[in-house]
Amino acid sequence: MPTTAITAPRARTAPEPILMAPMLSVAGVMLSAMSSFYLLLSAIPAHASAIGGTGGAGAATGALMAATIVGEIAAPHVTNRVGRKGALALALGLLGLACFTAFPASLALLLLNCAVRGLALGVLLVAASGLSAQMAPPSRRAEAMSIYGVASAVPAIVAVPLGPWVLTNLAAPGTAVCAAALAFAALAATAVLPSERKIGTHEAHCFPPLAVAIWPAISLGCGAVLVGATVTFLPLAHPEATSGTITLGLLLQGLGAPVSRWLSARHVDRHGTRLPMLAGLAACVVAAIGLAATGEAEVLSGMLLSGIAFGVLQTATLAELLARAAPSQVDGASALWNGAYDAGLGLGGFAFGGLATAIGFSTASVATAGVFTLVALLHLATTRGGREC
Repeated sequence: MPTTAITAPRARTAPEPILMAPMLSVAGVMLSAMSSFYLLLSAIPAHASAIGGTGGAGAATGALMAATIVGEIAAPHVTNRVGRKGALALALGLLGLACFTAFPASLALLLLNCAVRGLALGVLLVAASGLSAQMAPPSRRAEAMSIYGVASAVPAIVAVPLGPWVLTNLAAPGTAVCAAALAFAALAATAVLPSERKIGTHEAHCFPPLAVAIWPAISLGCGAVLVGATVTFLPLAHPEATSGTITLGLLLQGLGAPVSRWLSARHVDRHGTRLPMLAGLAACVVAAIGLAATGEAEVLSGMLLSGIAFGVLQTATLAELLARAAPSQVDGASALWNGAYDAGLGLGGFAFGGLATAIGFSTASVATAGVFTLVALLHLATTRGGREC
């Protein structure tokens, strides 16, 4: 009698779990640490203005971000000395102590305090990112890293609006104590982090070569420039918009980034980074053009799309850097990624402001979209036929 061949279905390999204690521990540390940072980020400018005028507020934020970039660059050297967990604990301890003196009576002391907190933040971000990359399953690294990213982003949504409210109701001493308590809670939580895996003793933590880092850094910088420009100048660029529209637009942007970072991670793990990076750059172009127009719908759509673009670019660029970096270059790759993030935010506020002063906000937005288009086309041309990570 005729027989029918039956092929047994191929067993599917279960995906490696990512919601495990190590990743959740790092996420908890970052949630508490970044809540401390963002609480003071929005509270200190009011104090700086009171003791140093309008320029004092700008100088305080500038000192903070400049020192953060220095701390990120120095972080691999700190890691070489004390390891990632040691660097994380050192940064959190310094951050917590600095919170107690975050509201001095002298502008010079305030700028010094901002510089200390910025250095601590830079080391913190690189050390925590390196630990997360080490603990993440290789096949789901982007998804695992997005947990770290969301934990770092949520405080920006919650703690930034709370900062001025806490300062008004608890005054400077109470605000300083709250921020310090959050930093020291994060420091205590580092005790439950698992032991880190050591690299070979002959391999010091170092930076990846320029060829590896250039396009992820530039692409992430584009998203950061757009966000920095809109956060800084949205009310000035759209005087026709109501305060409610401005607030809602900033909220949509703030929510769009972590949500899109999480949702894009699975595609990156399964299909690589090239398409998400190009899609993120394209979304930056459309968002910038939309924000050049007037009208409530255009403003809200542009802000939401700018947040989505930034989130996708965060996932894709970090995955690209980590995939191409050697084990000894992971902390250096994280430092470059965080540096591009912070430099882009600062450049978005500084350079866009100068451009808008010269040619107007709408024209500056269109010109910025043109720069993003050029970056996307160059990235497309240089990666065509290249391998996916």
